[in-house]
Amino acid sequence: MFMTGIGSGIDFNSMIEVIVAAERAPKDNQLNRQEGMNTAEMDALKEIQNTINSFRDTVEDLNSASELEKLKAELSNSDVLGIAVGAGAVAGEYNFEVTQLAQSQRDQLISLGKDSYLKSGKVGFTANGKTVEVDIAALATKLEGEQVTKKAEHETRTLENIAKEFDIEMDEAGAWKAEAKAILTDSKHENFDQKRLDTYDEGQKSYADKITRLNTEGVTLEEVQVAINSDSNNDGVKATLVRSGDNISLVLNASETGATNGFTVTPNDPTTNPLVVTGTMVEGHKNLQAGQDAKVMFGTMELTSSSNKMENVIDGITLTLKEPGKVNVNIERDESGVKDTVKKFVDSYNKVMETVNTYTKSSEDGAAALSGDAGVRSMVSRLREVISAEYSSSTLETLSQLGITTSVSGTLEIDQTKMDKALEDNFDEIANLFMGDPLDETQPGVMTKMLTVLDDYHKNGGLFDIRQDRLEQDNKRLGEERETLDIRMEAKTISLRDYYAKMDSQIAQMNQTQNMLISMLM
Repeated sequence: MFMTGIGSGIDFNSMIEVIVAAERAPKDNQLNRQEGMNTAEMDALKEIQNTINSFRDTVEDLNSASELEKLKAELSNSDVLGIAVGAGAVAGEYNFEVTQLAQSQRDQLISLGKDSYLKSGKVGFTANGKTVEVDIAALATKLEGEQVTKKAEHETRTLENIAKEFDIEMDEAGAWKAEAKAILTDSKHENFDQKRLDTYDEGQKSYADKITRLNTEGVTLEEVQVAINSDSNNDGVKATLVRSGDNISLVLNASETGATNGFTVTPNDPTTNPLVVTGTMVEGHKNLQAGQDAKVMFGTMELTSSSNKMENVIDGITLTLKEPGKVNVNIERDESGVKDTVKKFVDSYNKVMETVNTYTKSSEDGAAALSGDAGVRSMVSRLREVISAEYSSSTLETLSQLGITTSVSGTLEIDQTKMDKALEDNFDEIANLFMGDPLDETQPGVMTKMLTVLDDYHKNGGLFDIRQDRLEQDNKRLGEERETLDIRMEAKTISLRDYYAKMDSQIAQMNQTQNMLISMLM
């Protein structure tokens, strides 16, 4: 690198750096200032959009009658039933008597003694119009074939592992197997390992024992259970095993409760379809529990259901039955719950306004990133219009009549005394104020109008999202300008170095001539 002039002794490198820096500074400052402004604006827009997204989610969640017409239920005996109160429920006193719980059908298919097997015959059932049938002899043959395959695969896998361990090339002709087999079984082979052989023999014996058992004795109830549960026709029945003492029973369970959700066991004809057991058959098929519907008396009216959960059995009321018995239910307005819902709306709105104020209000430290921003001002104006508008969908025509007013900073404040009065006198009208008239779509409420505004700003594709994309593109362009400036300044540096190098050479020649003349004169 060119540093100091040899002929002149001048530090040309420092001079060049000063010249280039002076020429670069105005453009560099301009780029830095613009990038900084763009980044600050993007960060501010992202923060505001995040609060908008959160506020919109809140409005969407609360845009429900169940949130704004909240009712609560008090039960005289929660051991008998549970209750959920939703939209459409009417406040009042209700009396229920649970006389019968819904239950699913349960049948014992067969019960065998210890170490007993099924040799032949068929077992099965029909549920939901589909028949499941297990042919015991066919199942034994199928499982025997699987064990034969697994035994052969176990041998092949063992020989392959030996071949890999001792770098035996596994040719297609299969000659390698003999060498691997010798290592496995020949105690005189240098690589023989008794422990490896014992493990192999143990595995082979396990498969052989299963093959012998399936061929001579039959299948276990566990194997019949798996066959039933994996059958493609099985729709709604689960086979389980129940053990009692030395006996084991195969039990079928309907997956759904109710009188019509059961199954029919295929009977075993002792002449055409006898069950042959190796060992002891303790008991055959018997019903353990009948499928039945739930029954609840509501006054003199009997309510029935195939499930112990009676959904919307009365408008807006869902019962979950637990045990037989009587219970008195008192449903009343949940003013506290509605206040919490309204407060959630107010808090989420205020978060938007507080964030907007943070990025639009200038201070002694300087102007805010979005100070005077027309887009943000427009959004705030539209939100305030929704808050201050009058709504004919409710006798509470404005939010201020509910006790919600706008402060100087733009946030919302709640007059709790006024809200309590509105809840007491106009409880049913609060939902209409926020959600609109349910019978007239031309009279929207606060939530509908608020969603219309928020849809222009939230998430991808909103106005703020488009602006962020534009700012990112502008920063990308500024980055390209910076790269161009770097190239131009590098060229400038090279040009100056060449210029000063030539000048230094000329000065060196002049000094040499001067020195020669002085020596001649002396």
